[in-house]
Amino acid sequence: MKLSERDRNFAVAAIVVLALALVAYVLISSAPNDTPSDGSEFYYLLSDAKTVGFLYDVRGAGDAQKPAIYQCGVDIIGRGRFVGKEIINIACDESGCLATSTEKNGSEEMGFDAARRKFSGTPYILITHGENGYRFFKRRMEIYIGAAGGNVTCDISATES
Repeated sequence: MKLSERDRNFAVAAIVVLALALVAYVLISSAPNDTPSDGSEFYYLLSDAKTVGFLYDVRGAGDAQKPAIYQCGVDIIGRGRFVGKEIINIACDESGCLATSTEKNGSEEMGFDAARRKFSGTPYILITHGENGYRFFKRRMEIYIGAAGGNVTCDISATES
């Protein structure tokens, strides 16, 4: 069976529309890129932000690391540096992520990738397990809690390791 010229044009147009929809989906659903930095861009963005995020990732963390990861965020927030800012807290474990905010009542469940996307326009601090230390990016700071669960000063004024 031979397709008419009109049917072929329609098929090509449908393929183009589907390809564009696929590209749009990939762009919207992917987490925003971030590049390593010395921390200065992050601190500048953080100081001007009206909203600050904390992403607690305990997926795969040991028993000593889990409470230390959460306590690290509490220690940072407890220093009072974010007074007047909305704070979004998202905690992730093997079953998913739970988000809460100082400005909104209730909570929201999501996956880890959706949690990262939630901070697309917000500076955030990722606190997770790994070798003790810090890493800085333009939009985020990462704090790693070692296997013993301690020996990291949880503060935003840390130096890069």
